[in-house]
Amino acid sequence: MTEVFEAQSTVNQWDEDYYHPIALKLYDWAIADMLEAMDIEAGAKVLDAGCGPGVHSIRIAKAGYSVCAIDISSTMLDQARQRAMAEDVADKIEFDQKDLTQLDIPDNTFSYVFSWGVVIHIPEVEKALSELARIVKPGGKLALYVTNEAALDHRIESAARFVLRKPLNELSRLQLGEGIWYNMNDEKLWLWRFDTHKVIEYLTSRGLSLTHHRIGEFTEIQRRLGGIPRSILLHLNNLAYRLKLPAQLATTQLLIFEKR
Repeated sequence: MTEVFEAQSTVNQWDEDYYHPIALKLYDWAIADMLEAMDIEAGAKVLDAGCGPGVHSIRIAKAGYSVCAIDISSTMLDQARQRAMAEDVADKIEFDQKDLTQLDIPDNTFSYVFSWGVVIHIPEVEKALSELARIVKPGGKLALYVTNEAALDHRIESAARFVLRKPLNELSRLQLGEGIWYNMNDEKLWLWRFDTHKVIEYLTSRGLSLTHHRIGEFTEIQRRLGGIPRSILLHLNNLAYRLKLPAQLATTQLLIFEKR
């Protein structure tokens, strides 16, 4: 599965899907809110667990923190280094190649850890969640940006598939939600639709308590559209975030935990 993350075409596709100019406002707000909710001390080190092309590591470095950015993909790390240099924050970010399901990091190492839209692509997600919980210090914070199986998007899709008689037969029911393999650039990509309550229960069993539960993107349908319809839905996402609509209906959610 890691082949899909090494492809330059994946970087290009994610830039197009996720980093539309209108969407950048939401990420700016959401990362700032995450840092405030995690109550991070000035100048502290933050672990970006699955940094991808580094866009959120850069945001956090610009906010005045040092960042340890890790990712399983050498292609993503190369992209992240280049972007950090272009934004003049390379001296604030330390990059390293690591697998979230088997981290060679001692227990209780980091006070602040976040993983943004990453564990949703790990089939053996329990291993990754356990590893992330393990490396957080007691009293430290862990933030996860994850998908939500109860989202309005999925209900609309299910209704449409029922009417069109095109069921999503490949969808598998697992311990922490539903999952499916997609084809992306001729490679396989796993995607979770998490049962948020199950994720919270799992991390609670690993010694973490939920402190914040917030809306992320209200809809991802815009990624299947272009032009004016896509722009309208992107603005809707921004509005929904600013209005703090209920997270339970959103396609993505931000969960923040504190380690007991």
